Amino acid sequence: MKKILLSLAAFTSIISMSCDLNADNQAVKNKAALETQKGKHSYAIGNDVGKSVKRQMDAMEADLDYALILQGIKDKLDTTKPALMSDSEATVALNEFIMEMQRAYITKDSIARAKVAAENLVKQTEFLEKNKAEAGVITTESGLQYTTVTEGKGQTAKDGDTVVVHYAGAFLDGSEFDSSFKRNQPLSEVLAEGKFIKGWIEMLSLMNKGQKVKVWIPSSLAYGENGGPVIPGNTLLVFDMELLDIKPAK
Repeated sequence: MKKILLSLAAFTSIISMSCDLNADNQAVKNKAALETQKGKHSYAIGNDVGKSVKRQMDAMEADLDYALILQGIKDKLDTTKPALMSDSEATVALNEFIMEMQRAYITKDSIARAKVAAENLVKQTEFLEKNKAEAGVITTESGLQYTTVTEGKGQTAKDGDTVVVHYAGAFLDGSEFDSSFKRNQPLSEVLAEGKFIKGWIEMLSLMNKGQKVKVWIPSSLAYGENGGPVIPGNTLLVFDMELLDIKPAK
């Protein structure tokens, strides 16, 4: 939406430039006018402007009068005739239009996000209910579920310790959204509230050094109903995690 509005502003600055017409401004009804370089170039520019406007209007689903759009362009090109609106009136109207489109976009986006969040809640509830019965799956009191892939040895991490962990995060459909394995760079961070999502803090607190797990983190222990930048609302997160090292707090 932001890109569209920026494009609209750029387009508006183009059609707002005044210039005098030295040639006939009547509508061209056939290809005869395209026989000259001037004619072809002029028509091509108009065609490109029209294509850009239509693409933007279609993308914004705006209810506009195309005849008046054309009239507005003509009025700015032909300064020998009075325009239907002054520049200041046109600026006010344009700002109103942009604000209206922004409100419509926000409303539409909110509705879409709420729908996705509701669907995701049903999916994760159904999955977790079925998954808890699978062999080797442990369900904690918070609702977090995990299974051990490789046993670890030694101490477990506590608040304030620095944990070094390799991980890969995916959605329920298997699509991956992050992976330290692929970057070949494990995460090193202090185990504390605000550093990790709740599900990670709980899981890391349960793991021994060297342990590998597969963990299913409910949205209530992750990004909640609203989600995050790349995480839709009520999304169940699936992680493969390996606790490489624990550095005790000093």
